[in-house]
Amino acid sequence: MKESKYQVLNWKRWKATAILLKETKKELENTTQAISYSNELPGGSHKTIYEKYNKLIENLDKYDEHIKMYDTVVDFLEESITKLLNEKQREVIIIYSNYPNNSIERINEAVKKGYSQATFYRIADEAFDILDEVLALKNRDVEKILKAEKEN
Repeated sequence: MKESKYQVLNWKRWKATAILLKETKKELENTTQAISYSNELPGGSHKTIYEKYNKLIENLDKYDEHIKMYDTVVDFLEESITKLLNEKQREVIIIYSNYPNNSIERINEAVKKGYSQATFYRIADEAFDILDEVLALKNRDVEKILKAEKEN
C-alpha cells in the first residue's frame, strides 16, 4: 500500500485520537486534586486505584509527546493535500478519507459528486502519486533519521 493512501485512510482516526488525547490530558489536569482515598473505605483496592491514577497524572508529559506526534503527521498531511492537489483531487481524497473501510459507500459518495467509479479511482491514484512524493520516506531519509538518532 502506498504511504499516502495509508495516511489518508487513517487521517480522520489520527485527528480524532489527537483530540481525545488533548481532552483526556485536560481532564486529568483539572481533576488532579479531586480524588482522595482513606484507609477507612471498604475494600482494599482503593489505594491501588489511587496510585494508578496518580501515575497517569505524573506522566502527563507523555500525552504531550503523543499529541505532538499526531498533530505533526496530521498537519503535514493536511498541508500537503491543500498545497499540492487541485480541487478535484482534494475532493476525491476527502471522499476517500471519509469512508476508509467502505468502498461501496465511497463510490456512492463519488457518484453523488459526479464521478464515475473509474474516474474516481484514476483521480485518487494521481493524487496518491503526488502525495507520495512528499509523504513516503525514501531509504536515504530513513538512514538520515537513524543516523541522527544514534548521534543524540
